[in-house]
Formats: sequence, structure tokens, C-alpha cells
Amino acid sequence: MLDPMSTPQQFLESFWQEKVEAYAAANVRLKAVHSKYFGEPLLKHARDFLMRDKVRTVFEDVQQTSGSAVVITCEPLVRDAVMRNRYHLSADGESWKITRIDRECLHCRGTGRLERAVCQKCDGDGWHDPRNDAV
Repeated sequence: MLDPMSTPQQFLESFWQEKVEAYAAANVRLKAVHSKYFGEPLLKHARDFLMRDKVRTVFEDVQQTSGSAVVITCEPLVRDAVMRNRYHLSADGESWKITRIDRECLHCRGTGRLERAVCQKCDGDGWHDPRNDAV
């Protein structure tokens, strides 16, 4: 159980740590699957198909009110690319629950605008819910 005084940042750090541990366990099994099904030269790159088992996320902003919080994070990907996420948290008893995760809009790069118009992808917010992309 988390400390009742945990901050949104501490809560997310705990979440990511547990997620990393789960991914590491899954990667052990995935390595065996890859060895069985991948041929050369793909087998040499099987590591590219494993789940991320390291947390490289940086907190950019944490805004907390009574009962809710919004946390913006940045995670380096490959080369110079980064992925920015916006976590929406709600108080749940003595802890927090993640209620929504938005990603920075890739079309407008978080500005909410494309040229002189509102970005259609994020409706001018600069963020979007990637689950809506599947619709």
C-alpha cells in the first residue's frame, strides 16, 4: 500500500517501477518465443521487439488540486525523438488512480495549431487520447 501522503509524482514512479518489473518478467518469456520463431537476420535484432524494461521518464510539470492532479512527462525515444504524456490522476482513498493518459499531438507538436488554423487532430488542445485513433 502506498503512503497516504504520496505525491502524484511518487505514485507514478511506483506505477512505472511495477510496470518495468512486469515487463522484465514478460521479456524472459519473449526471448524464448523469439528464439523459437525468429530466423536470421531478425534474431540478431530480437532485442528491438522486447518490452521497455527501463524507466527513462522525466517529470516536466505537476499540477495538483484537492482530489486531482495533472502530470506532464517526457520520455526520450530514439535519436532526438521524445514522447510527451499528460497523466490525469484522481484521488482514490489514500492513493491515486490514473483516469486518462493523453499524448502530445504529433501533428501540431503540442501547439494546437497548424499553420494558421486549429489543429484538427487535437482540436487545438495540443494533446490527444491515442485510443481515439483506433476509431
